[in-house]
Amino acid sequence: MKKKILRSLILIIIISGCYYGYKFYKKYSVVEADIERVKVEKGDVEVEFRENGTVYPKDVRDIYSLVSGTLSELFVKEGDEVKVGSKLAVVQPGMSSADKFIPVDVISPIDGVVLKCSSDNGYGGEEKIRLVGEKITGLNDYNPTCIMRVANLSKMIVRVDVDEKDVIKIKKGMWVDLYIDVLNKKTKGRVSLISFSSKSDLKKFPVEIDIVDGLNLIPNMSATVSAVLEKRTGVLRLPLSGLFDEYGESFVYLYNPETKKAKKTYIKTGLRNETYVEVISGLKEGDEVYTDKPLNIEQ
Repeated sequence: MKKKILRSLILIIIISGCYYGYKFYKKYSVVEADIERVKVEKGDVEVEFRENGTVYPKDVRDIYSLVSGTLSELFVKEGDEVKVGSKLAVVQPGMSSADKFIPVDVISPIDGVVLKCSSDNGYGGEEKIRLVGEKITGLNDYNPTCIMRVANLSKMIVRVDVDEKDVIKIKKGMWVDLYIDVLNKKTKGRVSLISFSSKSDLKKFPVEIDIVDGLNLIPNMSATVSAVLEKRTGVLRLPLSGLFDEYGESFVYLYNPETKKAKKTYIKTGLRNETYVEVISGLKEGDEVYTDKPLNIEQ
């Protein structure tokens, strides 16, 4: 009989221990220790823009003939330097040698260097300088032939396609940082043109940046463009890993050091980047929040 009573008492103790142990676990779960917590602190939050672009001459002219006919003479080749008014070529009007029209000179409109026509200009879309004997169409034709290009290399720009979320923050006259990849050199640039026509369905907008330093640049070199678009200094900030969103509202799981539990707390946020988010209200400096949903959440 005594043994039965003893067994019953032991069983009751075990059951009670399991029950109160479970309650203690629910109150101070060790699982919470495995979830990282991050602190709210004061610091800077800045949004940086970074894109890859291409170097081009600022002033480039496609050279056309005023009349249609045959390219009878050519006085320059790719890379030659020319002056404004220099004779570049001669076009014999008419579509056959029997046509006795006065030859027409093709003149350079600017000082610069002779380049090939780009692949998106001229009949056939070829990247080349037209050769003697080729048939060309003049400016009065529906599709005039690009004979060559003349570019002033003393002033260079970087062209870059900017995403729609960033282009609205870029202003004409804004200074940007440029890194010329092949030269391993940094320089400054200034935004000179923002196009409002997006390219295809990618919603990217062409932006031109004047290069202010006289580097020895060649067209089609690669360049990296970067700039700080927005910055908040000395504000409350939270690592982005501790922020959650639902139905357009931001919240955190705020750690309570007294109860060892978390409280779901809605906050108001401001500027954010890939690392931090600005905290406008709802948290104070030194608060800790979980980076994942904890088990013990205050109701």
